[in-house]
Amino acid sequence: MFTGIVEEIGIIRSVAKNKDGLKLDIEGNLIFNDLKVNDSISCSGICLTVIEIKDNIFSVQLVHETINRSNALNWGDGARINLERALLPSTRIGGHFVQGHVDCTISVIKVYEKDRSAWIKFELKNSLDKFIIQKGSIALDGVSLTVAKKSRGNFEVAIIPHTMELTTFSFLKPGSIVNVEVDMMAKYIENLLKK
Repeated sequence: MFTGIVEEIGIIRSVAKNKDGLKLDIEGNLIFNDLKVNDSISCSGICLTVIEIKDNIFSVQLVHETINRSNALNWGDGARINLERALLPSTRIGGHFVQGHVDCTISVIKVYEKDRSAWIKFELKNSLDKFIIQKGSIALDGVSLTVAKKSRGNFEVAIIPHTMELTTFSFLKPGSIVNVEVDMMAKYIENLLKK
């Protein structure tokens, strides 16, 4: 479980295909404070298990299901990703509960500046429409955000300069693909109402 508050940007140092999917070697800095093998770490919103640590590089394994549901197949050597360690019972929850279970990917439509904030407009897939509400929470590439506007076929988020600086959002442009995890409470409620 995560909060959607990114700790740092990591850099992918190698991507290796194997029979199980992909093995990634990721370079970091701040997250190594107490990182151990078997820890869960959010890699741009994907909950992955640390399988190896050497110096300032940790390794994770992605299975085919994760690859098919996320933007991980677009990652290559040198790609930058958002990193967050799993929360502890004593952690402040500055964002919202994020599981690291990506629902799907969406693309950026537009990036612009308004009122000293960056605004990013995303496509809104029909399958997500019922889970996204104005002023509701959403995790995009592992970052906890508030939906600022919702229109037919799209939604927008406003991002403060601090978040732009500490996440990979400064690299987004029209056509960029991001991982989406909608609020888990919305998914549970929708499931209960179906019964």
